[in-house]
Amino acid sequence: MKAGSLVALAAVAVGNPIVSVEDYVNNIDKRASISSQDFSNIKFYSQHAGAAYCNVNNKPGQPIKCGGTSGTCPDVEANKVTTVASFIGGETGLGGYVAVDNVRKEIVLGIRGSHNVRNFITDVAFAFQSCDLVDQCKVHAGFADSFKEIETAALNALKTARSANPNFKLVVTGHSLGGAVATLAAVNFRRAGLPFDAFTFGSPRVGNDHFANFVSSQPGVMVRVTHDVDPVPRLPPILVGYRHVSPEFFLANGSATQDNYSIDNVLQCPGIANTNCNGGTGGFNIDAHLHYLGPISACGHEKLNTKRDELDVSEEELEQRLNEWSLNDQEHVANIKI
Repeated sequence: MKAGSLVALAAVAVGNPIVSVEDYVNNIDKRASISSQDFSNIKFYSQHAGAAYCNVNNKPGQPIKCGGTSGTCPDVEANKVTTVASFIGGETGLGGYVAVDNVRKEIVLGIRGSHNVRNFITDVAFAFQSCDLVDQCKVHAGFADSFKEIETAALNALKTARSANPNFKLVVTGHSLGGAVATLAAVNFRRAGLPFDAFTFGSPRVGNDHFANFVSSQPGVMVRVTHDVDPVPRLPPILVGYRHVSPEFFLANGSATQDNYSIDNVLQCPGIANTNCNGGTGGFNIDAHLHYLGPISACGHEKLNTKRDELDVSEEELEQRLNEWSLNDQEHVANIKI
């Protein structure tokens, strides 16, 4: 979709500046603490989400490594996690791996995010396609196509790992667009009889309200982490029918480049259309998307690109667009019963 048509979708101009995240978080009335185990798991699986940027070409038996100096996955490396299989989609380029952790007794599906997050924000499409998970279910067409490209390879690798380790826990994780596809993997593989837990970081919205409610009510852990003013989780907008899986775990009271958060800085925010946490922020700050308890994409052989391939949309235009969508969503949520 062209930039002009995207801007035209925003009906309300920005009349007031978005408040600072510090002031915004201090005004949140409802906070829910998380357990130390939840926080420990969030930190650990953020490393697997980061490792997916540099292990999608691994051979079976190869250890999961992040290059040492990147600092992306030291705990994963310490556990000597071993690759079962890796795969890359031929059309979308989406990649991932299945690996076994004998220390934690788990099988992990890690899915790589997009190489160019600015292109995604600039060209974000809103097209739905139907899904057969539940009545009236719809999901983002592009994310669904990306999942379908790796579904068979991932499922075959999971079956191999599961047959050798039948009592191991199953976990899927991913960052950015990898988080969106990880959400689809969790819901579809659960239906196939694989009891997955899911941990996503900076994921965009994946489907409509019927999809989000279905996923949020499935058995199994579903942890969706957002950070500060990260713009990606605010897309596609609520106003055009998209909803998030619930709950959200919001890394707050920090800065866009902060990696060292304590458990007291994690807010649990329920609701498929909540604008109380990341959904109520604005601006175009990509740094917040690149830092999730560490430099999450730093180990990629191709660094995550935050520049536009063709500079047809300025930084100022993108920021205005994102602010308009955020304010429109907040107004929309305030006037409907979710």
